[in-house]
Amino acid sequence: MINNLERGYFYNFGRDLENINRVEERLNRIKKMGYFKGENDLDIYYETYIVEREKGRIVISHGFCECLEKYKEIIYYFIEEGYSVFGIEHRGHGRSGHLSKKYKSQVNVEKFDYYIEDLKRFLDQIVKEKGKDLYLYAHSMGGAIGTLFLETYPGYFKKAVLNAPMMQINTGKYSNFIAELLAKFYIAIGKGDNYIFGHKDFDGIDDLEGSGTSDKYRYMHHLSYLKENKECQRGGGSFRWVNEGLKATRKLLKEENIKKIDIPILLFQAGNDTFVVNEAHNEFKAIAKDCAIVYINEGKHELYFERDSILHSYLDRIFNFYEQGNVYS
Repeated sequence: MINNLERGYFYNFGRDLENINRVEERLNRIKKMGYFKGENDLDIYYETYIVEREKGRIVISHGFCECLEKYKEIIYYFIEEGYSVFGIEHRGHGRSGHLSKKYKSQVNVEKFDYYIEDLKRFLDQIVKEKGKDLYLYAHSMGGAIGTLFLETYPGYFKKAVLNAPMMQINTGKYSNFIAELLAKFYIAIGKGDNYIFGHKDFDGIDDLEGSGTSDKYRYMHHLSYLKENKECQRGGGSFRWVNEGLKATRKLLKEENIKKIDIPILLFQAGNDTFVVNEAHNEFKAIAKDCAIVYINEGKHELYFERDSILHSYLDRIFNFYEQGNVYS
């Protein structure tokens, strides 16, 4: 079994310019960018990284307020391991069509189902190729999108990794029920496109403690990128987005929907997650046909962006799962 010493993972990525340049040079040699038309004719941005003699194709479905730039380190590891990578920036995120009617860095969405339909178009038009195995890698909001896709459209993916998937949103002092009532109220009075409580436009302020990682080097490197690239700046979501997100999580946890998934799933939980509720993952696993949960006690929400002591073993588990189905090695 290959381990992290043989795979050559970086230490303290984001600290040393040499390693950053090495990753960017490797990715840029094979990187291709483009747009396709999503639901309602919205432009959806994507990137591809196709390697020779590929083991398979990994499709990245990113999280809330994110862009693909945040995934460049893990994309590098995927292609070094022999996988081609295909990434989409979901509607309202990054360089895809912006949907906020009032705020420059807000995430808004008409219907959560549009995320799923955009992903299907991406797979049908860009990713799928006869004889190529597809593997899903989906994080947080992207995990909700990925789960709903698996429940709706079987036959696309061979295996799926769900990283801290958004199966129940942590709505803080409000229960999900109250949060949804509030969202519906603000929509009804014509304020559905306002920021939800506590969210605002991107301000570029360092908030490592409140972020999804405990790794200062990765965090600060990406924050520096965001400060210089306005198209990827996102500060939070609208009441409309919250309403759609809460409806989506209820839908994906329905027993009749979970039972439609017919592929192996590896689901990662973070012990220090403040963005999603882990108990919902356990509900999902209890119904799913083939789902293993790996609980990482000291990890925060963005395990793919965590410090080396967490990230390296996390990556080993992913590769072992994709290749052999072995979760715990």
